Amino acid sequence: MNPTIRYYGWSALSIEAPNGTLFFDPFFREYCGARWFGLEDFAHANVVCITHGHEEHYLDTPAVVARSGAEVVGTKAVCDYLAWRSRVPRDRLHPVRPFEPVEVRGFAISTFRWQHRDINLWKALAKALFQGNATQLSWAWSSATNAPFYSDYTGFHVTLPGGLTVLNYNEGFNSKMTDAEIADLGSRFRTDVLLAGMQLDFTEDVARGAAALKPRLVVLYPPHDHFHRMMGATSRPWAEFKAAVERRLPDALVIVAEPGTIVDAVTGETRLVPPQGAAAA
Repeated sequence: MNPTIRYYGWSALSIEAPNGTLFFDPFFREYCGARWFGLEDFAHANVVCITHGHEEHYLDTPAVVARSGAEVVGTKAVCDYLAWRSRVPRDRLHPVRPFEPVEVRGFAISTFRWQHRDINLWKALAKALFQGNATQLSWAWSSATNAPFYSDYTGFHVTLPGGLTVLNYNEGFNSKMTDAEIADLGSRFRTDVLLAGMQLDFTEDVARGAAALKPRLVVLYPPHDHFHRMMGATSRPWAEFKAAVERRLPDALVIVAEPGTIVDAVTGETRLVPPQGAAAA
């Protein structure tokens, strides 16, 4: 059986391989009017990797870890927060530093830092309070009190037992990342499969990042579509992101994932298993 990549909406993805299932940022609750999956869809997790402490990347991690018994890989801030707030046993937590590899359940994992687009939580909280925006206020307050918002922004490079490599850059392809920073990753890591968030107008940033890493398969996913709608922001059409990457990497296969998309990580063949939950249009 070839390893597969599955997209669960938001920034939640899995690598399913013969040695087990690794999840990035598992998230299933209804949020910003959208819900596709439920807790049981994540119950087979063996490893959970957390990219950062913003709530839509983190809040459902404790429930998934409790249900599945998975081990967690993340920054010290994320692991300490899980141990303190959720009482996750320390022997199931793997705090890692950039470029210091760790092997968990047969997955060889290294991390790296990326830069987040500008966001000021306290400014957002004050603005939401002033404007009386209950949804934005709830988001800002929850982010400040229920998640390790201060954690570093972390990408993951995973080598599977058969040698296949997957790099999840999450939402780091933006105008704040320099060509030199991305080129350094390309020199450090061999990347067969690239998982890349696409959002706002960072079309060319995603494309230049993909070109520097030179994967043969690129899976693009929208980490914040419904959140941006709540905030009144819009993104370029997903087809523009795909076309931009294809121009820079004409020999790569580029796939735009929607919730429920399953991608064969070797052949690139895709199929869609519709989720049980219903997302707002």
